[in-house]
Amino acid sequence: MTKHLLLCFSSFHVDTDPNNKREEEYAICYEQLLRVLPSDFNCRFIDNTTNNISDIKNERLKNVLAGTPSILYDNNVGKTNKGLGELDMLVRAKKLLDFLDYKTISYHSGRKIVTCPYVFDKTRETKKDAMLSNPPIYSLMTGTPYPMGKNLYNDMFFSMGSEVMLQYCVYCETILKNGSSGLGSEQILYNFINENQIDFEWIEHLGFIRNDWELSGNGYTRQEGNAQWI
Repeated sequence: MTKHLLLCFSSFHVDTDPNNKREEEYAICYEQLLRVLPSDFNCRFIDNTTNNISDIKNERLKNVLAGTPSILYDNNVGKTNKGLGELDMLVRAKKLLDFLDYKTISYHSGRKIVTCPYVFDKTRETKKDAMLSNPPIYSLMTGTPYPMGKNLYNDMFFSMGSEVMLQYCVYCETILKNGSSGLGSEQILYNFINENQIDFEWIEHLGFIRNDWELSGNGYTRQEGNAQWI
């Protein structure tokens, strides 16, 4: 059976959540992810804020991580630019895993509820070198859409053929070494795709739900007004 690899990125512990309540949210998201993940996808959880499962307080999250191979290290370079932290985790994964063992590599920002296997089915089926999106984001409670950015590709989830993802890792390594010039990870992905003329398939929606807690202030919260459909 042809295998696909899902890289699922997290920052469990951040300064704005001193009580580590995000751990439970990650547990909820990861439990749901594993429910809908097809059997031909291998998953690797990668976190850049802890070195060991024993540092985690939430038992549900511990159980998820104990049952799934993980890469844990405490060096979050994305405190001021979260996307760069995920790119650093991607590069770390490339050094530890053989991407060429897989047909596709999927990049997933983990603190999202994946409602169904749609994005994985599309990844498996695509004949292109990458699968990308820039879906509208809606308030779950009001249906109001948020303004969409330009000259970027959404990186909550995207997929690439393994050789293309290796190429993207080299591209990101250079940026991490030399500085991003203020660019976010979504702009970096957009530039890579267009500079290298990567042939890609476009999807309109992801089928994800997230808690955008930063809408309600500087500290971590769970409020229904923060819920978004993507």
